[in-house]
Amino acid sequence: MLNSKKNVLRTLGWIASIFIIGFSFISCDDNTTGSGDDGYNVPSAYTFDSRFQDTSSVAYPGQTVRNLLIRDLKIYTDRLGSDSYSGGALTMNDLLKFYEYEDSMDLQTLTGTGDYEPYEAHYSEITTGKDLAGKATSEYANIDLVNTDSTADEFIRHYFQQIVENSQNAENRGTPAIYTTETGVNMSQMINKLLLGAVVYSQGTSKYLNIWRDAGNSEPSSSGSPYTTMEHIWDEAFGYFGAARNFSDFSDQDLVDGNLYQDANGDGMINFHSEYNFTYAGYAAKRDVGGSGTDYSENLFNAFLEGRAAISNQASESQIQEQAEIAKENWEKVVAANVVHYMNSTLSDMDGITQDQIDNKNNWALNEHWSEMKAFVYVLQYNNDKMISDEDLSQLDQLIGDAPPYYLPDSQNADDVRSNYQDAKEILKSTYEFSDENMGNW
Repeated sequence: MLNSKKNVLRTLGWIASIFIIGFSFISCDDNTTGSGDDGYNVPSAYTFDSRFQDTSSVAYPGQTVRNLLIRDLKIYTDRLGSDSYSGGALTMNDLLKFYEYEDSMDLQTLTGTGDYEPYEAHYSEITTGKDLAGKATSEYANIDLVNTDSTADEFIRHYFQQIVENSQNAENRGTPAIYTTETGVNMSQMINKLLLGAVVYSQGTSKYLNIWRDAGNSEPSSSGSPYTTMEHIWDEAFGYFGAARNFSDFSDQDLVDGNLYQDANGDGMINFHSEYNFTYAGYAAKRDVGGSGTDYSENLFNAFLEGRAAISNQASESQIQEQAEIAKENWEKVVAANVVHYMNSTLSDMDGITQDQIDNKNNWALNEHWSEMKAFVYVLQYNNDKMISDEDLSQLDQLIGDAPPYYLPDSQNADDVRSNYQDAKEILKSTYEFSDENMGNW
Protein backbone atom coordinates (compact mmCIF):
# COMPACT_ATOMS: atom_id res chain seq x y z
CA MET A 1 0.00 0.00 0.00
CA LEU A 2 2.80 2.41 0.87
CA ASN A 3 4.54 1.82 -2.45
CA SER A 4 1.27 2.22 -4.33
CA LYS A 5 0.56 5.47 -2.53
CA LYS A 6 4.05 6.71 -3.31
CA ASN A 7 3.67 5.86 -7.00
CA VAL A 8 0.37 7.75 -7.14
CA LEU A 9 1.98 10.75 -5.46
CA ARG A 10 4.86 10.60 -7.91
CA THR A 11 2.50 10.55 -10.87
CA LEU A 12 0.55 13.48 -9.46
CA GLY A 13 3.82 15.25 -8.79
CA TRP A 14 4.94 14.89 -12.39
CA ILE A 15 1.59 16.15 -13.62
CA ALA A 16 1.83 19.12 -11.27
CA SER A 17 5.40 19.81 -12.38
CA ILE A 18 4.45 19.75 -16.05
CA PHE A 19 1.49 22.03 -15.38
CA ILE A 20 3.61 24.48 -13.39
CA ILE A 21 6.34 24.50 -16.02
CA GLY A 22 3.87 24.99 -18.81
CA PHE A 23 1.99 27.69 -16.95
CA SER A 24 5.16 29.61 -16.25
CA PHE A 25 5.79 29.96 -19.95
CA ILE A 26 2.20 30.71 -20.86
CA SER A 27 2.34 33.55 -18.31
CA CYS A 28 5.79 34.85 -19.21
CA ASP A 29 4.90 38.46 -18.44
CA ASP A 30 4.24 37.52 -14.79
CA ASN A 31 7.18 35.19 -14.32
CA THR A 32 10.25 36.78 -15.81
CA THR A 33 13.40 38.36 -14.52
CA GLY A 34 13.82 40.42 -17.66
CA SER A 35 14.25 40.12 -21.39
CA GLY A 36 17.16 38.99 -23.49
CA ASP A 37 18.90 41.28 -25.96
CA ASP A 38 16.76 39.85 -28.77
CA GLY A 39 13.49 40.41 -26.94
CA TYR A 40 12.93 36.93 -25.49
CA ASN A 41 11.70 36.43 -21.95
CA VAL A 42 13.93 35.16 -19.17
CA PRO A 43 11.92 33.16 -16.62
CA SER A 44 12.41 33.61 -12.88
CA ALA A 45 12.85 29.86 -12.36
CA TYR A 46 15.14 27.44 -14.18
CA THR A 47 12.28 25.94 -16.20
CA PHE A 48 12.44 25.72 -19.99
CA ASP A 49 10.06 24.04 -22.42
CA SER A 50 11.33 21.73 -25.11
CA ARG A 51 11.25 22.98 -28.69
CA PHE A 52 10.58 19.44 -29.88
CA GLN A 53 8.14 17.90 -27.41
CA ASP A 54 5.41 18.94 -25.02
CA THR A 55 7.66 18.58 -21.97
CA SER A 56 10.54 20.21 -20.10
CA SER A 57 13.93 20.38 -21.80
CA VAL A 58 15.87 20.60 -18.51
CA ALA A 59 17.77 17.52 -17.30
CA TYR A 60 20.92 16.96 -15.23
CA PRO A 61 20.36 13.76 -13.21
CA GLY A 62 24.02 12.71 -13.25
CA GLN A 63 25.06 15.94 -11.58
CA THR A 64 22.35 15.47 -8.96
CA VAL A 65 23.61 11.98 -8.11
CA ARG A 66 27.22 13.14 -7.82
CA ASN A 67 26.26 16.07 -5.58
CA LEU A 68 24.36 13.60 -3.41
CA LEU A 69 27.25 11.13 -3.29
CA ILE A 70 29.65 13.86 -2.20
CA ARG A 71 27.24 15.12 0.42
CA ASP A 72 26.51 11.62 1.69
CA LEU A 73 30.16 10.64 1.94
CA LYS A 74 30.71 13.71 4.13
CA ILE A 75 27.71 12.77 6.28
CA TYR A 76 29.13 9.26 6.64
CA THR A 77 32.68 10.29 7.55
CA ASP A 78 31.44 12.92 10.00
CA ARG A 79 29.29 10.31 11.74
CA LEU A 80 32.39 8.22 12.37
CA GLY A 81 33.66 11.00 14.63
CA SER A 82 30.39 11.56 16.48
CA ASP A 83 29.99 10.33 20.05
CA SER A 84 26.83 8.57 18.89
CA TYR A 85 28.83 6.29 16.58
CA SER A 86 28.61 2.70 17.77
CA GLY A 87 30.05 0.82 14.81
CA GLY A 88 33.25 -1.16 14.62
CA ALA A 89 36.40 -0.90 12.57
CA LEU A 90 36.03 0.09 8.93
CA THR A 91 37.07 -1.49 5.66
CA MET A 92 37.98 0.33 2.47
CA ASN A 93 34.69 -0.77 0.94
CA ASP A 94 32.81 1.24 3.58
CA LEU A 95 34.23 4.41 2.03
CA LEU A 96 34.70 3.33 -1.57
CA LYS A 97 30.99 2.49 -1.87
CA PHE A 98 30.38 6.24 -2.23
CA TYR A 99 33.45 7.03 -4.32
CA GLU A 100 33.14 4.05 -6.67
CA TYR A 101 29.38 3.68 -6.47
CA GLU A 102 27.81 0.94 -8.60
CA ASP A 103 24.09 0.58 -9.32
CA SER A 104 24.14 -3.00 -8.07
CA MET A 105 24.72 -1.61 -4.56
CA ASP A 106 21.29 0.08 -4.71
CA LEU A 107 22.27 2.50 -1.94
CA GLN A 108 19.87 5.02 -0.45
CA THR A 109 20.91 8.61 0.14
CA LEU A 110 21.82 9.73 3.65
CA THR A 111 20.65 13.27 2.89
CA GLY A 112 17.54 14.14 4.83
CA THR A 113 14.46 16.05 3.69
CA GLY A 114 12.86 16.77 7.05
CA ASP A 115 9.15 16.05 7.22
CA TYR A 116 9.05 15.36 3.48
CA GLU A 117 9.68 12.06 1.76
CA PRO A 118 12.36 12.19 -0.94
CA TYR A 119 10.88 11.76 -4.40
CA GLU A 120 13.71 9.37 -5.26
CA ALA A 121 15.67 8.08 -2.27
CA HIS A 122 18.03 5.68 -4.09
CA TYR A 123 20.79 7.03 -6.34
CA SER A 124 19.87 4.63 -9.12
CA GLU A 125 16.28 5.85 -9.08
CA ILE A 126 17.54 9.26 -10.19
CA THR A 127 19.82 7.88 -12.89
CA THR A 128 22.25 5.01 -13.41
CA GLY A 129 25.93 4.58 -14.15
CA LYS A 130 27.25 7.50 -12.07
CA ASP A 131 30.12 7.58 -9.59
CA LEU A 132 32.73 10.03 -8.29
CA ALA A 133 36.01 8.29 -9.13
CA GLY A 134 35.44 8.56 -12.88
CA LYS A 135 35.14 12.34 -12.75
CA ALA A 136 37.92 12.79 -10.19
CA THR A 137 40.28 11.14 -12.69
CA SER A 138 38.92 12.83 -15.83
CA GLU A 139 41.07 14.99 -18.08
CA TYR A 140 39.72 18.03 -16.23
CA ALA A 141 40.88 16.79 -12.83
CA ASN A 142 43.79 14.43 -13.41
CA ILE A 143 46.45 16.94 -12.36
CA ASP A 144 48.79 17.09 -9.39
CA LEU A 145 47.56 19.30 -6.58
CA VAL A 146 49.56 22.52 -6.35
CA ASN A 147 53.04 22.00 -4.85
CA THR A 148 52.53 18.23 -4.66
CA ASP A 149 53.20 15.23 -6.88
CA SER A 150 49.81 13.59 -6.25
CA THR A 151 46.35 13.98 -7.77
CA ALA A 152 43.11 14.48 -5.85
CA ASP A 153 42.24 10.85 -6.53
CA GLU A 154 45.51 9.70 -4.96
CA PHE A 155 45.01 11.95 -1.93
CA ILE A 156 41.44 10.74 -1.46
CA ARG A 157 42.41 7.07 -1.58
CA HIS A 158 45.29 7.73 0.82
CA TYR A 159 42.92 9.45 3.24
CA PHE A 160 40.45 6.58 2.97
CA GLN A 161 43.18 4.14 3.91
CA GLN A 162 44.29 6.32 6.83
CA ILE A 163 40.72 6.55 8.18
CA VAL A 164 40.40 2.77 7.94
CA GLU A 165 43.68 2.34 9.84
CA ASN A 166 42.63 4.88 12.49
CA SER A 167 39.35 3.03 12.95
CA GLN A 168 41.15 -0.13 14.04
CA ASN A 169 41.84 1.60 17.36
CA ALA A 170 38.60 1.58 19.36
CA GLU A 171 39.64 4.77 21.18
CA ASN A 172 39.48 6.69 17.87
CA ARG A 173 36.02 5.52 16.93
CA GLY A 174 33.32 8.01 17.86
CA THR A 175 35.82 10.89 18.08
CA PRO A 176 37.30 13.21 15.41
CA ALA A 177 40.57 11.32 15.84
CA ILE A 178 39.20 8.69 13.47
CA TYR A 179 39.52 11.09 10.53
CA THR A 180 42.47 13.17 11.81
CA THR A 181 46.10 12.69 10.79
CA GLU A 182 49.01 12.77 13.23
CA THR A 183 49.63 16.40 12.25
CA GLY A 184 46.00 17.46 12.76
CA VAL A 185 44.65 17.42 9.20
CA ASN A 186 40.90 16.75 9.13
CA MET A 187 40.59 14.14 6.39
CA SER A 188 36.79 14.26 6.30
CA GLN A 189 36.99 17.91 5.26
CA MET A 190 39.87 17.36 2.86
CA ILE A 191 38.07 14.52 1.05
CA ASN A 192 34.87 16.52 0.79
CA LYS A 193 36.49 19.68 -0.57
CA LEU A 194 38.77 17.80 -2.95
CA LEU A 195 35.66 16.22 -4.45
CA LEU A 196 33.98 19.63 -4.66
CA GLY A 197 37.01 20.69 -6.69
CA ALA A 198 38.04 17.68 -8.74
CA VAL A 199 34.47 16.65 -9.58
CA VAL A 200 32.00 19.51 -9.18
CA TYR A 201 34.05 22.64 -9.83
CA SER A 202 36.26 21.19 -12.56
CA GLN A 203 33.32 19.76 -14.47
CA GLY A 204 31.17 22.85 -14.00
CA THR A 205 33.77 25.44 -15.00
CA SER A 206 36.56 23.91 -17.07
CA LYS A 207 34.27 21.53 -18.92
CA TYR A 208 30.63 22.47 -19.28
CA LEU A 209 30.89 26.27 -19.20
CA ASN A 210 33.37 25.96 -22.06
CA ILE A 211 32.36 23.07 -24.32
CA TRP A 212 28.84 24.39 -24.99
CA ARG A 213 30.39 26.51 -27.78
CA ASP A 214 31.09 23.43 -29.87
CA ALA A 215 27.63 21.91 -29.40
CA GLY A 216 24.65 21.90 -31.74
CA ASN A 217 21.61 23.98 -30.89
CA SER A 218 19.06 23.43 -33.61
CA GLU A 219 18.22 19.72 -33.46
CA PRO A 220 17.54 17.23 -30.64
CA SER A 221 20.77 15.90 -29.15
CA SER A 222 19.63 12.40 -30.13
CA SER A 223 16.50 10.77 -31.44
CA GLY A 224 13.66 11.48 -29.04
CA SER A 225 15.60 13.91 -26.85
CA PRO A 226 13.66 16.95 -25.60
CA TYR A 227 16.77 19.16 -25.64
CA THR A 228 19.61 20.18 -27.92
CA THR A 229 23.17 19.22 -27.05
CA MET A 230 23.97 22.81 -26.14
CA GLU A 231 20.95 23.06 -23.86
CA HIS A 232 21.89 19.85 -22.10
CA ILE A 233 25.53 20.84 -21.62
CA TRP A 234 24.49 24.14 -20.05
CA ASP A 235 22.04 22.29 -17.78
CA GLU A 236 24.85 20.01 -16.63
CA ALA A 237 26.92 23.04 -15.56
CA PHE A 238 23.89 24.34 -13.66
CA GLY A 239 23.40 20.92 -12.12
CA TYR A 240 26.89 21.00 -10.65
CA PHE A 241 26.28 24.47 -9.20
CA GLY A 242 23.44 22.69 -7.46
CA ALA A 243 20.75 25.34 -7.03
CA ALA A 244 17.07 24.46 -6.81
CA ARG A 245 15.23 25.48 -9.94
CA ASN A 246 13.18 28.02 -7.95
CA PHE A 247 16.34 29.38 -6.33
CA SER A 248 14.95 32.92 -6.37
CA ASP A 249 12.33 31.83 -3.83
CA PHE A 250 15.08 31.17 -1.27
CA SER A 251 16.71 34.02 0.60
CA ASP A 252 20.41 33.87 1.36
CA GLN A 253 19.49 33.64 5.03
CA ASP A 254 17.27 30.62 4.28
CA LEU A 255 20.27 28.73 2.97
CA VAL A 256 22.55 29.91 5.77
CA ASP A 257 19.95 28.63 8.25
CA GLY A 258 19.93 25.22 6.57
CA ASN A 259 16.57 25.58 4.80
CA LEU A 260 17.85 23.88 1.67
CA TYR A 261 14.63 22.65 0.04
CA GLN A 262 11.04 23.57 -0.76
CA ASP A 263 8.17 21.45 -2.01
CA ALA A 264 7.75 23.68 -5.05
CA ASN A 265 5.15 21.57 -6.86
CA GLY A 266 3.13 20.68 -3.76
CA ASP A 267 3.35 16.91 -4.13
CA GLY A 268 4.45 16.39 -0.52
CA MET A 269 7.93 15.18 -1.55
CA ILE A 270 11.33 16.73 -2.21
CA ASN A 271 12.87 16.09 -5.60
CA PHE A 272 16.67 16.30 -5.34
CA HIS A 273 16.79 17.00 -9.06
CA SER A 274 14.81 20.23 -8.82
CA GLU A 275 13.85 21.22 -5.28
CA TYR A 276 17.11 20.94 -3.32
CA ASN A 277 20.07 23.30 -2.94
CA PHE A 278 23.47 21.61 -2.85
CA THR A 279 26.82 22.77 -1.55
CA TYR A 280 27.98 25.55 -3.85
CA ALA A 281 24.57 27.23 -3.93
CA GLY A 282 24.74 27.27 -0.14
CA TYR A 283 28.29 28.62 -0.08
CA ALA A 284 27.36 31.51 -2.37
CA ALA A 285 24.60 32.49 0.03
CA LYS A 286 26.87 32.17 3.08
CA ARG A 287 29.51 34.47 1.66
CA ASP A 288 26.84 37.03 0.72
CA VAL A 289 25.36 37.00 4.21
CA GLY A 290 28.78 37.13 5.85
CA GLY A 291 30.05 39.86 3.55
CA SER A 292 29.05 43.27 2.32
CA GLY A 293 28.43 44.53 -1.22
CA THR A 294 28.40 41.08 -2.81
CA ASP A 295 25.62 39.10 -4.43
CA TYR A 296 27.31 35.94 -5.61
CA SER A 297 24.19 33.80 -5.23
CA GLU A 298 22.04 36.04 -7.41
CA ASN A 299 24.83 36.65 -9.92
CA LEU A 300 25.42 32.94 -10.36
CA PHE A 301 21.78 31.93 -10.63
CA ASN A 302 20.94 34.77 -13.01
CA ALA A 303 23.93 33.95 -15.21
CA PHE A 304 22.83 30.33 -15.53
CA LEU A 305 19.23 31.43 -16.06
CA GLU A 306 19.96 34.07 -18.69
CA GLY A 307 22.50 31.90 -20.46
CA ARG A 308 19.99 29.06 -20.74
CA ALA A 309 17.29 31.44 -21.98
CA ALA A 310 19.72 32.70 -24.63
CA ILE A 311 20.47 29.14 -25.72
CA SER A 312 16.80 28.15 -25.80
CA ASN A 313 16.05 31.18 -27.96
CA GLN A 314 19.09 30.56 -30.19
CA ALA A 315 20.65 33.90 -29.34
CA SER A 316 24.17 34.86 -30.38
CA GLU A 317 27.21 33.07 -29.03
CA SER A 318 28.46 36.34 -27.53
CA GLN A 319 25.33 36.65 -25.40
CA ILE A 320 25.76 33.13 -24.07
CA GLN A 321 29.49 33.60 -23.55
CA GLU A 322 28.88 36.71 -21.47
CA GLN A 323 26.77 34.70 -19.04
CA ALA A 324 29.30 31.84 -18.96
CA GLU A 325 32.02 34.29 -17.95
CA ILE A 326 29.83 35.81 -15.23
CA ALA A 327 29.13 32.35 -13.84
CA LYS A 328 32.79 31.29 -13.86
CA GLU A 329 33.98 34.54 -12.29
CA ASN A 330 31.44 34.52 -9.48
CA TRP A 331 31.91 30.80 -8.81
CA GLU A 332 35.67 31.32 -8.46
CA LYS A 333 35.12 34.28 -6.15
CA VAL A 334 32.94 32.11 -3.90
CA VAL A 335 35.76 29.55 -3.67
CA ALA A 336 38.32 32.28 -2.94
CA ALA A 337 36.02 33.88 -0.36
CA ASN A 338 35.81 30.47 1.32
CA VAL A 339 39.60 30.47 1.64
CA VAL A 340 39.39 33.87 3.36
CA HIS A 341 36.54 32.72 5.61
CA TYR A 342 38.34 29.62 6.85
CA MET A 343 41.61 31.53 7.19
CA ASN A 344 39.86 33.98 9.50
CA SER A 345 38.42 31.05 11.47
CA THR A 346 41.87 29.46 11.71
CA LEU A 347 43.39 32.69 13.02
CA SER A 348 40.68 32.89 15.65
CA ASP A 349 41.23 29.26 16.66
CA MET A 350 44.96 29.89 17.11
CA ASP A 351 44.31 32.34 19.93
CA GLY A 352 43.11 29.60 22.27
CA ILE A 353 45.64 26.84 21.67
CA THR A 354 46.97 25.08 24.78
CA GLN A 355 50.06 23.00 25.33
CA ASP A 356 47.94 19.86 25.63
CA GLN A 357 46.42 20.57 22.23
CA ILE A 358 49.86 21.12 20.77
CA ASP A 359 50.97 17.76 22.11
CA ASN A 360 47.89 15.88 20.91
CA LYS A 361 46.80 17.89 17.85
CA ASN A 362 43.23 17.74 19.16
CA ASN A 363 41.91 21.26 18.72
CA TRP A 364 39.14 19.95 16.51
CA ALA A 365 37.90 23.39 15.41
CA LEU A 366 41.39 24.41 14.31
CA ASN A 367 41.86 21.14 12.43
CA GLU A 368 38.53 21.54 10.66
CA HIS A 369 38.93 25.17 9.65
CA TRP A 370 42.55 24.85 8.53
CA SER A 371 41.72 21.79 6.42
CA GLU A 372 38.82 23.58 4.73
CA MET A 373 41.06 26.55 3.98
CA LYS A 374 43.81 24.33 2.56
CA ALA A 375 41.44 22.27 0.45
CA PHE A 376 39.72 25.30 -1.08
CA VAL A 377 43.14 26.56 -2.20
CA TYR A 378 43.41 23.28 -4.09
CA VAL A 379 39.91 23.77 -5.51
CA LEU A 380 40.96 27.05 -7.15
CA GLN A 381 43.27 25.24 -9.56
CA TYR A 382 40.44 23.29 -11.21
CA ASN A 383 39.16 26.22 -13.28
CA ASN A 384 41.20 26.43 -16.47
CA ASP A 385 40.16 30.08 -16.86
CA LYS A 386 40.94 30.99 -13.26
CA MET A 387 41.72 34.59 -12.38
CA ILE A 388 44.52 33.71 -9.95
CA SER A 389 47.87 33.00 -11.58
CA ASP A 390 49.68 29.72 -11.12
CA GLU A 391 52.51 31.58 -9.38
CA ASP A 392 50.18 33.27 -6.88
CA LEU A 393 48.32 30.03 -6.26
CA SER A 394 51.59 28.25 -5.49
CA GLN A 395 52.67 31.02 -3.14
CA LEU A 396 49.26 31.04 -1.46
CA ASP A 397 49.53 27.33 -0.80
CA GLN A 398 53.05 27.67 0.60
CA LEU A 399 52.03 30.48 2.95
CA ILE A 400 49.26 28.33 4.39
CA GLY A 401 51.59 25.42 5.08
CA ASP A 402 51.00 21.68 5.22
CA ALA A 403 49.29 21.23 8.60
CA PRO A 404 47.30 23.20 11.18
CA PRO A 405 49.52 25.70 13.07
CA TYR A 406 49.97 24.28 16.57
CA TYR A 407 51.90 26.99 18.43
CA LEU A 408 51.31 28.80 21.70
CA PRO A 409 49.44 32.05 20.93
CA ASP A 410 52.22 34.39 22.11
CA SER A 411 55.08 32.51 20.46
CA GLN A 412 57.25 33.73 17.59
CA ASN A 413 56.09 30.74 15.51
CA ALA A 414 52.47 31.83 15.92
CA ASP A 415 53.40 35.38 14.91
CA ASP A 416 55.15 34.02 11.82
CA VAL A 417 52.00 32.13 10.85
CA ARG A 418 49.90 35.27 11.27
CA SER A 419 52.34 37.16 9.07
CA ASN A 420 52.19 34.46 6.40
CA TYR A 421 48.40 34.48 6.48
CA GLN A 422 48.38 38.25 6.05
CA ASP A 423 50.55 37.85 2.96
CA ALA A 424 48.15 35.17 1.72
CA LYS A 425 45.24 37.53 2.26
CA GLU A 426 46.98 40.19 0.19
CA ILE A 427 47.19 37.78 -2.74
CA LEU A 428 43.47 37.02 -2.51
CA LYS A 429 42.48 40.64 -1.99
CA SER A 430 44.51 41.82 -4.97
CA THR A 431 43.43 39.01 -7.30
CA TYR A 432 39.71 39.15 -6.58
CA GLU A 433 39.38 42.81 -5.55
CA PHE A 434 37.84 41.85 -2.25
CA SER A 435 37.13 44.77 0.06
CA ASP A 436 39.00 45.28 3.32
CA GLU A 437 35.69 44.86 5.14
CA ASN A 438 35.04 41.45 3.62
CA MET A 439 38.62 40.31 4.13
CA GLY A 440 38.10 40.94 7.82
CA ASN A 441 34.50 39.81 8.24
CA TRP A 442 34.16 36.67 6.13
